[in-house]
Amino acid sequence: MKDKYLIGEVCKLFNITRDTLVHYDKIGLLSPKKDDKNGYRYYGIEDINCLMDIMLFKQLNLPLNEINKVVRNSSPSDILALIKEKEIYLQEEMEKVKKLQKRLGLMKLAVETCANDLNKIELKSKKESCFFVEITKENKFNDFVEILEGLKDFDEYLADYVNFSFLIDEGVLFDEEADEKIKWGISLREDCDIKTKNKLHYKLETISNNKYIYTVISLDDNDYDDWIQYIRDIVAKNNIDVAGSIFGRMLLTVYKDETPIDYFEVFIPIK
Repeated sequence: MKDKYLIGEVCKLFNITRDTLVHYDKIGLLSPKKDDKNGYRYYGIEDINCLMDIMLFKQLNLPLNEINKVVRNSSPSDILALIKEKEIYLQEEMEKVKKLQKRLGLMKLAVETCANDLNKIELKSKKESCFFVEITKENKFNDFVEILEGLKDFDEYLADYVNFSFLIDEGVLFDEEADEKIKWGISLREDCDIKTKNKLHYKLETISNNKYIYTVISLDDNDYDDWIQYIRDIVAKNNIDVAGSIFGRMLLTVYKDETPIDYFEVFIPIK
């Protein structure tokens, strides 16, 4: 067995680059020795063993500064502490991946709904319950972000269970002052964490229907000027006997020539 390995030999043996070894030398992690006879720089057996440890810890995604501490001065307890810390980190990363998978699933479902159900009129039953939180009664569409400005301490996954929504109380739809009586706010999915609900400090209205007419509408900037007529037309043209509050929530915003187009799913309860 050789007891001296030149830099090129180490690179080939471990399939790493010369720049990597130069960097390790620069930061004091692993430095080659100099042969006084020929001036060549080489790595001894201990250096090779140390490099194997370095590569093992790198596979655990430990930063080089932590690896440097381990190969300089460490005990089994020190390494065990690093492993436990890494376990916690990996668990947190797995939770993030699970949340991301859930987010992608919800987004996929929303986009598929917009693509497949636009302007369709369907009779459905057993709508999942959700909670409506009235934010404003003003006759305008606030941007979703603006509505959330007053809500504090939410995590980054808020959009997974919250939608910009409206609620038209029973009997209001054909009222001459309907625009001023529509409730604007956000809706929370039924599986929303109870702590999140409590943070809102608003009155929650439960939205749940056993039987309803379902459709998806799209509105651009011009449509918003008289958007409620869309709902009135749906009710009138299909002879719908409304029996409760009409609920709508935004699913998606797309853009055409830089103009936003909002997609809403609408639930019209019937007897």
